[in-house]
Amino acid sequence: MPASRWNALFDVAPKKDPDTTTPTSTPSPTAFRTAPFPLRWTDGSSAMAFTADGSGIAEVADGKLLLDLLEQYKTLASSGFPSVEQAADGVDSYQHLEAHLTHFSQRLVRDESKRTLFATSPDFSTVIEALAAFFPLFQQSQEVRPPSPKLRDQDAVRDDLRETPADHQDTLKHPYQRACGIATLLFRVIRNAMAGCSDAQDRLCQRFDVLAPFLDNITRYHTLNDPDATLLARSAVQMLSNLITANRQVQRQMWPRIVAAPREQERLSLKFLSSPDTATQSAAQILLINFLRTPSWNQDAHERCYELCTSVAGRQLVESLLSTSESIMLRTASAKPDEPVQEQEPDSEIQGLVESLGFVYTIFATLFERGCTSLVLSSLAPIDEISSSHSSPSESDLPVISSSQLTLLKLLDSWLHLQQKLVAETASASTEQGASPRVLEFLEAPSSFSNVEAKLLRKAGLAGLLDAFLSLSRFARSAMARGIARNGTSPDQQPQDRRLIGVHHGLLLLLQSLLSIGMTADGWSDEGTFSSATAHSTRSFVDVARALLSQMRSNHEFVDELVELLDETHQYAPALSPFRRAGAATDGTDSSETDEQRPLPQGHALSSTGRAAHEAKDAQPSYGFDHLKRDIVRVLGSLVYAPTRAAKSDADASSSDQNGVDAHQSTHTKDQIREVQDRVREKGGLFHVLNMTVLDERNPCKSDVHPMRCCR
Repeated sequence: MPASRWNALFDVAPKKDPDTTTPTSTPSPTAFRTAPFPLRWTDGSSAMAFTADGSGIAEVADGKLLLDLLEQYKTLASSGFPSVEQAADGVDSYQHLEAHLTHFSQRLVRDESKRTLFATSPDFSTVIEALAAFFPLFQQSQEVRPPSPKLRDQDAVRDDLRETPADHQDTLKHPYQRACGIATLLFRVIRNAMAGCSDAQDRLCQRFDVLAPFLDNITRYHTLNDPDATLLARSAVQMLSNLITANRQVQRQMWPRIVAAPREQERLSLKFLSSPDTATQSAAQILLINFLRTPSWNQDAHERCYELCTSVAGRQLVESLLSTSESIMLRTASAKPDEPVQEQEPDSEIQGLVESLGFVYTIFATLFERGCTSLVLSSLAPIDEISSSHSSPSESDLPVISSSQLTLLKLLDSWLHLQQKLVAETASASTEQGASPRVLEFLEAPSSFSNVEAKLLRKAGLAGLLDAFLSLSRFARSAMARGIARNGTSPDQQPQDRRLIGVHHGLLLLLQSLLSIGMTADGWSDEGTFSSATAHSTRSFVDVARALLSQMRSNHEFVDELVELLDETHQYAPALSPFRRAGAATDGTDSSETDEQRPLPQGHALSSTGRAAHEAKDAQPSYGFDHLKRDIVRVLGSLVYAPTRAAKSDADASSSDQNGVDAHQSTHTKDQIREVQDRVREKGGLFHVLNMTVLDERNPCKSDVHPMRCCR
């Protein structure tokens, strides 16, 4: 059987197998945004020759011939090959059936007219019926499938010692592998027939119940984890992806059946995502992308995104995707070129992981674009375990933020950073007025939604990040206040809350996301909101960022929380100077060696924070909330940053500038900045901002920090 290769294409023309390309470096969101969608699956192999008539055009498949070959093999296989002659006949029958299916599958790839003709002929129904009729034999061979590859290799060694013929070994020991091969080819024929052919999609959708038992078997745990059935599972999910691509009616019928089914065992997409095979996972991810990225049917896509963020089935899918994303990032990050060859991931495997991560990123980018950011973030919140009052867990055991939420925030941070970069590149490369680099979709709640759902949806976008920050910040301040050792109290009597580590990471990611939004707005505030009188509305990311920056500036609770968190962090984790006096080493190394390795620069004096950190090291918690104060100050700086236009006189601001900012917007921006400045000063935030001028190992300030200017 020829090696299986696949391609993700606009059409069905074969192109170079991605598995043979050179692996890329660490995944970058910039590369993921250019992926073409919708995607269709076809065979990429062109090595098999095929019979042609005098004009060079392959003949249409003969359904009767297929049935005859299949029945002949089923009869021989069902007998169990009692004799050597029957075993040889079984091998010949299998080879003829395999060649016929491979030959026809590749003809469907090369000639679009053959797909249309095949889809409207009785032969298409014949293939569907043949696959369903083959299922009992597949189950029968599955019950007596061979042992694990390790045991199989041991048996092969013993057979070699006995000089058992190779054909006889294959006949007696591998009927299950041959059954998997035939089923795989039948799925590929159906898959290729539906590439860009709505007639074939409609007909299979009507007959989907015929194949449902086979698909249920393929997605069982043992079958998905069986290496002999890997290509079978991959072809099956690729067939499902081609089934729903660019076909609105089929998507409406298949979404509740294979994605959002009420019973977990019927959610085929979720089970395919759990496959250990990366290519199978990628195909399942593309299946979801084709469901969600339907630019011609915005309402359908919006409802599916909402359901993905709110339903039980949707949460399972999202958590599975985030778990896969985290696993891929860890595997690709651990792949180092200086490692021994035997410890490195294969190049093809790394390339597959990078592509899979790109598909996951595309799914969540779609959710972000459609205003579901905070909705999916809240749906991933940790769920408290139900327990009786007698065995209720302690407060320190109740989770605050889940690992899935942290992974989601990582993807969001990457997506916002990419949008910020695109805006900057477009602004520098374009000289046209009003150029818009990227458009986001913001849709009103569908008419089928209740008032509660509609209200929830209005707060489901990026604006909900402020509420998420407030919640985490309040918990962090409370936990830090409980963890600070009081005068006359032993540090051992002040246990630290272990949940602060996860909360710290979440706060950093939220602050970095808000900073990206503020920098994209470039200091401008916009009074506009996301609501629209029409059913559909689109806004550029710049408009979205300016509206969000305006909300951050006008949210007094948010500004106060930034200052209070900065104050509490200063008390909990004071600055650590990199230049300590002799004997101030805190990492267990010899103090004299530390001073020799880091000599004092000329004209530099030891800072008081360095001495304080050493003298009171036993009274301070070990966890230092690295980079938190720095990022808080950055966000505060973005709130009071005034663009050059707003700093000019009102007379100069009367005309519009290149960015379409009018005099009213300039005045609104100046008023909001002044209000934030006054509030930060009144709350005592200026002291802590100025205190950031000292050297602090926990909050290093890099030279690439964007400049902040005040309008006063």
